Amino acid sequence: MDGLLNYKCGGNYGITGLQSYHWNSREDRRFNIKCCDVSNNGDYAISTVYQTGYVNEYDGKINFKCGYMEVLVGLYSHHDNHKEDRRFKLYCGRIAPADNLKAAKRNSVDWTNWLNDWDRALEFTAPGNSFIVGFDSHHDNHREDRRWKLGTATLDGAICEENGWSAPANGYDDTMDYLCPANHALAGAKSSHHNHHEDRIWWFRCCDLSKSGIYLLKSPLLSSQPNNLDGRLFYECAQDSVISGAFSVHSNSKEDRHWLFYCSQVVKISSYFKEISDVVVSTECPVITSGVVDKKTASMSTDGTNAIRDSNMEIEDCLELSFENQVQWTESTCKSETSAHTKSYTSSVSHEWSVTASATTGIYGVEASLETSYSLALEDSKTTEDTTENSEEQCSENTEVSTTSTTMSNCKICSTTVPSGSCVVLKKVVTYRKITAHCEDFREVSATNIDGSKAEYKDLVIFFKEIGMKSSPYKVGPHTLGYRTEVDMEVAHDHQAACIIDRCGGETGE
Repeated sequence: MDGLLNYKCGGNYGITGLQSYHWNSREDRRFNIKCCDVSNNGDYAISTVYQTGYVNEYDGKINFKCGYMEVLVGLYSHHDNHKEDRRFKLYCGRIAPADNLKAAKRNSVDWTNWLNDWDRALEFTAPGNSFIVGFDSHHDNHREDRRWKLGTATLDGAICEENGWSAPANGYDDTMDYLCPANHALAGAKSSHHNHHEDRIWWFRCCDLSKSGIYLLKSPLLSSQPNNLDGRLFYECAQDSVISGAFSVHSNSKEDRHWLFYCSQVVKISSYFKEISDVVVSTECPVITSGVVDKKTASMSTDGTNAIRDSNMEIEDCLELSFENQVQWTESTCKSETSAHTKSYTSSVSHEWSVTASATTGIYGVEASLETSYSLALEDSKTTEDTTENSEEQCSENTEVSTTSTTMSNCKICSTTVPSGSCVVLKKVVTYRKITAHCEDFREVSATNIDGSKAEYKDLVIFFKEIGMKSSPYKVGPHTLGYRTEVDMEVAHDHQAACIIDRCGGETGE
């Protein structure tokens, strides 16, 4: 209490909360400060921290914001016992993409023709997804005005979403200091000339390069050498940079302006994809068991005890059993920023299971070898269009079940001779079996970047972890990630019929 407050978060942390309570006897406050990591897992860094001057007077208001691409990182405050109040200085930190991100080179410059006549209005918006990278101008001392050309360029795969026009960036004869918002490049300029002031008022429009999903802009740097008054102005940002603002001071004696321009370096990231494909390529079933599903019986009898000759009897009935083949698999995923910015996500299952079982236990005591294959084909291909952008993590576990019906029909004919003087019962017993298998799907993930190129394996691993997959990924190729998921299935296997003869009270065999 009543002492000096001097606190900075440190590292790549910015202030995210303040808690304060007042002590009446001291007429002062104590502060608790909460900080958070703004690096986004290493994508950004706080490059410079500076201290402001005092931002308030004793008993006065505080209304201050850190600048473009800056965050509040600390407080400095001194208490006055006579005033019973504090004055504050603030620490602001400038945020820039981390230095480990690769600078991107834009394409060559396309210069316009003259956009205005002397003393006439100028209005220009960069076409398509291009943006402004240069200014070219000549001054006329008689007209005390300038004519302008603008240079535009593009980035491979870049989407530069335009905003509306700004408020006036300057007044007549006033200083101009204009900056586009974070990750925005200058995309348009318009101005009108006033003959009395011999000056122009300017408006600008900007476009958001971060909408591309693959580009960000570093903090702007102001050019160091202004143009000569009444002379030619020519300025072009470096090939890895775009114009993100302008600074200008008017000279009443020369009726011209000194111009400087803000340039922001473009860096390439690999966070978002245009399309993602997740496909099952094969399935193995290391655990297979066979078991009885059901038994069905048909029977008939013939009493020939009073017959004078032998007779025949047979069962021709087809015995059927309907069985639901079932395949079940579980997926656990989280919605991430990557998937939120992805245009489409295709998950396809198109595979055929072939299972083989063998049995050595005989039916009714007769040993037999059984080797049967059953094939089940499923196709479940879906594409999810996602246009929402929700940074909140949303996780879910989905159990998918696919079923197909199989009718197992046994039409074996059972027949026997009924000797004269005998009573015979004939039975047809059909045993139906199923196979239960625990399988592994081998899946492959690939993706297409916003610019149409294939995503690299390292970027697929990041995506795989972001969506919360529990399996361990492995490298299939430079642009393909593999992983396994568990699948359980229960499918119809086979059916066998046994013909059983009872001689009126005693079984005689098949």
